[in-house]
Amino acid sequence: VTAGIISAKARRLRDETYVPFIQTDVAIDPGNSGGPLINMRGEVIGLNTAIASNSGGNEGIGFSIPVNVAMRIGSELASTGLVRRGYLGVKLDSLFDEDRAREAGLTQLVGTRIKSVEAGSPAAQAELQPDDIIIAFGGVRIEDDDHLISMVKLTEVGRQMDVLVFRNGRQVHRQVMIGDMSNFKAD
Repeated sequence: VTAGIISAKARRLRDETYVPFIQTDVAIDPGNSGGPLINMRGEVIGLNTAIASNSGGNEGIGFSIPVNVAMRIGSELASTGLVRRGYLGVKLDSLFDEDRAREAGLTQLVGTRIKSVEAGSPAAQAELQPDDIIIAFGGVRIEDDDHLISMVKLTEVGRQMDVLVFRNGRQVHRQVMIGDMSNFKAD
């Protein structure tokens, strides 16, 4: 028996950095993945997808794809036959931590630092630079590398986004046109 409690939103699973899962105690067993996660008003809010389990069976930790993400993907598949992922064109500094944030002039660890910018990429066209610290994307505060990656990949290709960076002790807004990941060479 489950209570239908949502214990977290925007959870990331190890293999899926770009899907902001809903964590719930709803029983999700083999064979019922893909069923709806429904709120108290009877509205579908997610698509049951995965479990966290040491035994292979339900242990009370399930994950659902938010309905807005599922609807966007379904709509793209229906209209074009494929799903396009947003692309920025930066490599991020995985070593960015509190000490490096302080050295850069930030009072707390926030965002993620750009290690390099791919030539010709949306980031290059928006004049993002190595050592810029992306602190907000589309008005949403960035927690870390995975958070930014998730947000970019889920952003509609061709959409203009405001990127707030910390550069040389100042906050700078840049406008970036999100590219299509499939149009850029993967390293």
